[in-house]
Amino acid sequence: MLRKVMVLTGKRGGFGAMKPMLQLLRDDPAFELQLVVTDQHLNRRFGMTIAEVEKEFRITASVDMEQRDGSVLGRGMALGVCAERMANTFDRLKPDICLLYGDRGEVLATAMVAAAMGIPIGHLQGGDLSGSVDEQVRHAVTKLANLHFPSTPQSAERILKMGEESWRVVVTGDHHLDSIVAKDYASPAKVASLTGIDLGKPLIVVLQHSETTAPDESYQQMVQTLLAVRDTGFQTVVVYPCSDVGYEGVIQAIKELATGTQFYVFRNLDAPIFWGLLSIASVLAGNSSAGIIETPCFGLPSLNIGRRQENRLHAENVIHVAHQREEIATALEIALYDESFRALSSSCRQIYGDGKAGLRTVEAIRDLSLDRNLLVKRMTY
Repeated sequence: MLRKVMVLTGKRGGFGAMKPMLQLLRDDPAFELQLVVTDQHLNRRFGMTIAEVEKEFRITASVDMEQRDGSVLGRGMALGVCAERMANTFDRLKPDICLLYGDRGEVLATAMVAAAMGIPIGHLQGGDLSGSVDEQVRHAVTKLANLHFPSTPQSAERILKMGEESWRVVVTGDHHLDSIVAKDYASPAKVASLTGIDLGKPLIVVLQHSETTAPDESYQQMVQTLLAVRDTGFQTVVVYPCSDVGYEGVIQAIKELATGTQFYVFRNLDAPIFWGLLSIASVLAGNSSAGIIETPCFGLPSLNIGRRQENRLHAENVIHVAHQREEIATALEIALYDESFRALSSSCRQIYGDGKAGLRTVEAIRDLSLDRNLLVKRMTY
């Protein structure tokens, strides 16, 4: 029996991570892939990344959230629009199951509607710890979801402690690793050609989002990071943040400080290009989950700045610092010049899986019984 599987994607990172799973669903005659794009994919400020999706996949539906700005009101209203339009999308497409990734607002809005309409939810990357509002959103989606595909055994244990039944939980590993392990990312030559960087010089990559519990501080937080990076004199690639509240402050700081020949600024970089950058970089600085999850694959030192990824499971290559120029500068010095730390980073553990997350997820839903037992959840505590 053909399974109609809806997958929601709202930003570049999540799409890049899910791409191997999407390819499996697209190419398997047992499934009908319903790919729905929303949020950043449809926002010109973030590069209209729907074009990246359309290169490889047929888009089933586009849900424009019409986010007007980076204020808390603007984001809150956009999530309301997302919920209303996703209800119509569910009604029209009638999927058998909806797969949702991570901890973003559009994911929670969609999960709320799916639960109300009796559509089973499979949640990828549940159970992780992270800071800011993401922490609340991720666990809220877990309680709405019917199936859980966590990245690590530790995350699976947290899901079980939230009262979820054990048969609903399958540890898959983190989907970001699938393409990296398969070495499906850009070569150094292609990265240099597309970005203009000099392969013969050290490279810093900066990807910093706003901290959603303190959006008014996002400008000054990014200023601290960019001043410390600028002081190194090293060539630096800076990538725009995601569309969380406070993103405008981050972008303002980039426009003011990431200037001159030292900096290469991009609204968006496709996942294969971004991973290609990490493969040749000297350090990644910011607060993206990439600094925690993906950098160990490349043996790359990572500066985790602030509390956006607070308490997230990490390997030995990560240095945690506050949003203070002096602290960031000291950490950069260690990451760039401390031979013992760089050696530790180059051989650090990869604790987020083996690159088969997509395959495990598809196999888990292939023979799934889509019945009342799946929809009716029971607390185990």
